[in-house]
Amino acid sequence: MPDLERLVPLQTEGDRVPLFCVHAVSGSAYSYAGLSRMLGDEQPVYGFEAPGFDNDRTPVRSLPDLADEYTEILRAFRPDGEYRLLGWSLGGLLAYEMAKRLTADGADVSRLIMVDSGLPVVMPLPPERDILIRFVRDMMGLEEVPAELRSLFAGWPADVKPDTVFEAVEESGILPEEFDSYLLSGQYDVFRAHLEGFYAIDVQGRYDGRAVHVMAEQSVAADMQWKRLIPGLREHTVPGTHHSVWTGERLPTLYGIVRDDLYGASGTPDGGEATGGEGSRA
Repeated sequence: MPDLERLVPLQTEGDRVPLFCVHAVSGSAYSYAGLSRMLGDEQPVYGFEAPGFDNDRTPVRSLPDLADEYTEILRAFRPDGEYRLLGWSLGGLLAYEMAKRLTADGADVSRLIMVDSGLPVVMPLPPERDILIRFVRDMMGLEEVPAELRSLFAGWPADVKPDTVFEAVEESGILPEEFDSYLLSGQYDVFRAHLEGFYAIDVQGRYDGRAVHVMAEQSVAADMQWKRLIPGLREHTVPGTHHSVWTGERLPTLYGIVRDDLYGASGTPDGGEATGGEGSRA
């Protein structure tokens, strides 16, 4: 039976076509809570939460397997009608893989929205120390490694044990106090499994459906060359970083592009083609 508990209801009211948002590398669906609120009471929004994140499942290390599972869940939850998918970062890659599977099965994927999603290249995993630094930096919502984190990791070997790191992070106070070593350990298992999957996936297959990619201005555009796989892709660039596009004064810009793609510039469902506006790379 499909594990329908992987779907987190962010907004269940409204009669518009539901928007299904796929988690980033952290495995959490709650990065989409702000966007869901901005879309309003008429737009149902559900987020995919990863196996192992705040549940007893073992994290999944194969992204194709994860896309298979999420596609099965989606079909069980919504057997008929059109599908609208959105994914940030790793979630964009998973949404792309889901869109391929759904269309191959004859389903109607009317929207695929990717937000600052890298196109992976198969390569070995970095050393454990580097993965841990990336994990803690991600938990801090930062693009660069801050001085206090660099100082914390200084002198540690490449194969440092995660528990050693998490105890030091808890003592340092660089994260909110609720992120104790126990919580960090569980979330790291999910993060590392997804990162392992990202470094191992060889992305194949063309997607010819409607798709939009919103890229952060300060991200590396060369790492996100999706047009070879999605010929009709429409691209937008917005101010900010990989994380900051979801926060504060940056989020309304991202919301505007998502809204226009979902409903058209008129703001009504299926009101026409989305408009790129300033910063569009279409």
